[in-house]
Amino acid sequence: MTTDQFWQIVESTQAATKEEQLEHFQRELSHLPAGDLLEFRRHLVERPFAAYHWDLWLVAWLCQGGRCSDDRFSDFRIWLISRGRAVYEAALDDADSLIEEMRTTEEPEFEELGCVPFKAYRTLTGKDIPELEIRHPNKPLGGDWLGPELKDRTGSLMLNRCVVFDELGDQEFEAIERRFPRIWSLCVEKGIITTATTTSPTDLPTPEQVAATVDPNLAKVDFAAYLKALGDAAQQVYKPQE
Repeated sequence: MTTDQFWQIVESTQAATKEEQLEHFQRELSHLPAGDLLEFRRHLVERPFAAYHWDLWLVAWLCQGGRCSDDRFSDFRIWLISRGRAVYEAALDDADSLIEEMRTTEEPEFEELGCVPFKAYRTLTGKDIPELEIRHPNKPLGGDWLGPELKDRTGSLMLNRCVVFDELGDQEFEAIERRFPRIWSLCVEKGIITTATTTSPTDLPTPEQVAATVDPNLAKVDFAAYLKALGDAAQQVYKPQE
């Protein structure tokens, strides 16, 4: 099976929902002979490995509200493949190109799609699909916005690379804003990223709104008059003796 044939199958199964796409995908793979299933799976392994990139992981992490573990990033890459060849290849070249996909996708993960070749092969042959002699990359590609001390985990006892994102500082975030302006703007728009310019005094809750979260009756209090009366009373109590 060629790369073109692989992508043709993926794109022919696209649908309005994941459920529909999964159904189409299962049906399409059920028609393949065992040899083609093996080759299809090889492509479905190689493509996510090629997308093991810090830039793509960052986009997934940002757009999911700062939550993207190693496993979730694996599911993200399967989802990326499900979007088709043009989207996938553009994202490998520039992760910021995913702006429209991320704008319209609530859950950019598709673990179930990656399981289909296993089930199809088992159904066809009654055997488990053979293991491939392809190993996952040791570390993500790219990430020029990451400080060298964060990228180099030599000697680290860290089990999951996703903890790098918990260590990002101002320098990294400034570089990220420059490197991924469209994704950054989308996250600011959604409230995932808060900047100094996204909150104005008018955005802050009023004393009445805060009070209502404690006791609805407090929302009816005239706080200006209350504070004045409190101040007057305090002044009388603590008035210096003449």
